[in-house]
Amino acid sequence: MALRTSRWNRPRGRGGSTAALGRATVTSFLHRALFALGIALVLTSCATTVLERKSFKSYSLGRVATATIGEAFLVDQDGSIETVKTWVGILNSPDGWKTEERYSRDFIRKELLYSGRSGSTIEVSYREFRGGLAAPPFFQNVKYDLSESSVIRFQRFVIEVIKADNQSITYKIVRD
Repeated sequence: MALRTSRWNRPRGRGGSTAALGRATVTSFLHRALFALGIALVLTSCATTVLERKSFKSYSLGRVATATIGEAFLVDQDGSIETVKTWVGILNSPDGWKTEERYSRDFIRKELLYSGRSGSTIEVSYREFRGGLAAPPFFQNVKYDLSESSVIRFQRFVIEVIKADNQSITYKIVRD
């Protein structure tokens, strides 16, 4: 029986054997496969990296603090924010990376802002954020008459108002 040769199994060049050609083909294939595997590992290992995971509370019980009009004087946050670095390629970003904040599903941020005083009444605005966005139904203005009491309550927070005018509020968080 004669050995049939085709363009796939015949020796190439002068003096080359089929075995040598097979080893060269396998070696070339292995080099290409290892190179592709290396590139894939580099890209997948740096695709997304969590840089920071944080929770936040802006207040301390019993500490006297001051806030100006429009400034959040109480910030309470449940859930977490992750700062994530994602590989997007050098065509989409100068350094190839995009950094963004990702909010957990249970993320909720509550803020009380001082809005000013009129006579003995102070006005406080409440904002609530879910997933990093202001939720319109969770925005309200509340008025407190300080002639009745210098202690105000909003949700679970009890706040003692020490001084309030049209510039700022000095307060102390008594209970949360």
